[in-house]
Amino acid sequence: MHYKVRYYDPTQAAVLERSAHADSLQALQAGIAQEGLVFVGADLQAEARQRTPALFAGAQAFNVAWWCRELRTLLQAGMTVVEALETLQAQSSQGARGDIQSRLLQSLREGRPLSKAMQEAQAFPAVLVASVKASERTSTLATALSDFMAHDEMMTTLRKQVVSAAIYPAVVVTLGLLITLFLLLFVIPRFSGMYVDFHGTLSVPTRLLLLFSHAVAAHTTAVMTGLAVLVAAAVAWVRSGAAARNLAALAGAIGPLQRQWDHFRLAKLYQSLALMFRGGYTLDEAMGICETLGLGPGMTGAIAQARVDLARGKRVSATLSQAGLTDTVAERLLAVGERTGSFDVVLQTISQRHAAAFTTFVERATRLVEPILLLLVALLVGGIVVMMYMPIFDIANGVR
Repeated sequence: MHYKVRYYDPTQAAVLERSAHADSLQALQAGIAQEGLVFVGADLQAEARQRTPALFAGAQAFNVAWWCRELRTLLQAGMTVVEALETLQAQSSQGARGDIQSRLLQSLREGRPLSKAMQEAQAFPAVLVASVKASERTSTLATALSDFMAHDEMMTTLRKQVVSAAIYPAVVVTLGLLITLFLLLFVIPRFSGMYVDFHGTLSVPTRLLLLFSHAVAAHTTAVMTGLAVLVAAAVAWVRSGAAARNLAALAGAIGPLQRQWDHFRLAKLYQSLALMFRGGYTLDEAMGICETLGLGPGMTGAIAQARVDLARGKRVSATLSQAGLTDTVAERLLAVGERTGSFDVVLQTISQRHAAAFTTFVERATRLVEPILLLLVALLVGGIVVMMYMPIFDIANGVR
């Protein structure tokens, strides 16, 4: 479970707050005590939906964006929150959507606010819950839903760009492998019969190709079974989210890719900060919620350190710069926000800059990778065909 825990740090003589994972409240208290801190209190939070790394994850059973759009439409038509949720429940009462809406209605009828009901449902992003909670103070729920939808649309667009860029290379590689397998299993074994009475010397590549083809053809069942297992494992790998985490870790380990991956994560961070700042949260509170966004250990630690520095009274621009969360332009934009007070506009601008940089990288990488993959697959298939026909050329030369 995910908690927002408050504790007293004797070294700083201050009560601080951070996010933490624990199996239970007792385990959380024990962990805080082991660190030499004094437990003050904790609030259970909805698990952050780690959709930054889940760039390649499948569609979810409960569509949060659809739910926000429908709820906003009904609220703008004049319905109360309960009436709107009852209408949505009547529209779709089955499956995960119906179950979640039923729990929301039950919580509202018991007197809980919508934000608390959403938090307990553990089906909504922490950013959305925080935005709804802020709107309850000002009765601007429809506006909060609109702001979140704009936030979600931006992040969805970035993810779709990555998925779209990956489709063509995946298709090319898959077709190349299928053609290669077909040649090894069916075509080359038939050609090898022509070479039985060939008295010349087969080239080394051709002999190796024939040996490999015979080995594959002799164990066709095992090969097909192995391929089926690999496909099933790949599907499970993707659906479990492990693929996204592993790819994110790989991107973070490669310098050029890490910079682009940081653009994606910073776009999400600043977009979330802008959303919550518009909702009435202080920057410190908003950053506390952003610790649950699943931005990776490094960036989450930087956010936590920035919160500590902000609590000590440091300037926002200097704090985020020291934490490694800005570049030169972003730092100067934040300085402008400090002077004018329009932090929501500044945060939104920084987010758009990082999103544009990531989009440009994806487009350029796509234009570079696609022809390279196509060339490699063509070389693989063409090389097999050439090695397969080389003895025929030798026979033709011998006849002459």
